[in-house]
Amino acid sequence: MTPQPESGMRVVAIISAFNEADIIGDVIRDLVTQGIHVYFMDDGSTDETAAIVEEFIGKGVIRIERREQDGNVSNRGQFEWARILRRKAELASEIDADWFIHHDADEFRESPWPGVSLLQGIAYVDRVGFNAIDFECMNFSDWGKSATVPDDGAQVARYTPPASYDRLQIRCWKRTERAVDLESSGGHEACFPGRQVFPIRFLLRHYPLRGREHAARKIFVERQPRYVPAERQRGWHVQYDRLSPAEVLTGRDPVALAYDPDVIRLAVMTRHRDVEALEETLAVSSGELADLRGQLTTAAERNGVMAGELAKVEGALLTLREELARRAAALQGALDRADLLTADAAHWRERAEGYRSECELLQSRVAAGAVEIVELQEAVGELTQRVRDLLQSRSWRWTAGLRAAYRLVVGRP
Repeated sequence: MTPQPESGMRVVAIISAFNEADIIGDVIRDLVTQGIHVYFMDDGSTDETAAIVEEFIGKGVIRIERREQDGNVSNRGQFEWARILRRKAELASEIDADWFIHHDADEFRESPWPGVSLLQGIAYVDRVGFNAIDFECMNFSDWGKSATVPDDGAQVARYTPPASYDRLQIRCWKRTERAVDLESSGGHEACFPGRQVFPIRFLLRHYPLRGREHAARKIFVERQPRYVPAERQRGWHVQYDRLSPAEVLTGRDPVALAYDPDVIRLAVMTRHRDVEALEETLAVSSGELADLRGQLTTAAERNGVMAGELAKVEGALLTLREELARRAAALQGALDRADLLTADAAHWRERAEGYRSECELLQSRVAAGAVEIVELQEAVGELTQRVRDLLQSRSWRWTAGLRAAYRLVVGRP
């Protein structure tokens, strides 16, 4: 569906600029032509930027807010992007408007529908229930060929897509009861509770570098020396880090794409944020599937290795079982022999018990015999003493002749 003209809605683009005299008139004129009001913040410009914007006071520009600076180039103050973002968020709570755009001084914004103004496009988004808009950014910076932005709004024929850090451009939002947060994202998105981003991106033509002289002055004089160190530490202001003065002076043609508005509009219609979200989900799912397949392959390989190991273990187990059976049989034989030995041992224990009893009897008899021997020895001793006494007696000596005669008679010695 193509949005229809809408009346009664007030949209304000809040622009902050520093020395953008060559383009600021075209930017404001384009916004006003599309029904957008402008609140302008001059960040201490030393060229004709503020004077050019003054021509639009009451003709689309509702106010110019100035930050005065020393005219000396070396003392123009720092480029305090965080301060600017906080001030824009404050203004979005103070200005009487339905929608706001966090706008830069070198941008041109369009609805994605041919013949539909930016105001009409925003009104359509509001009517269908969304409260924030993302933009498809295209950088027209073919400054090696001294590109310019013609007064009629025609575009340089080639552009480059944004870097990854510039991809998000949710910089248009509906007025909210609570203040929006621009600072946390470095100005890339307006954050607030209940945000619902319209899926189709609007178009953003960005002209940051417009010719070699402009590029050299902007990068090396008006931007890099003025960056706040703390903001650099936050990862901000990196877009010109890879450019050297030599590259700017000799010209550097970026790898660019041919610009065709109809092709771009078709692209943002067919590949909108919801499609990209699905593609990201699909990419994540595909990655997870690839990981799972890799894990499956690894598991299969590991399973093959484990199957080989299992076969080895089963073979070893079979060998162990056979050895166990052999040892069990040997053990059973040993047990059987042990039973026989146990029976034999019982028999020999009985016999030993009998021998022990017999030995005890013999020992008692030996003890009695020993006593008897002692008694006999004592008797022999007594008898021997008696014999000795007899032999030494007179009677024995006096009867010696008689005993000899007796022996002679009986024939004994």
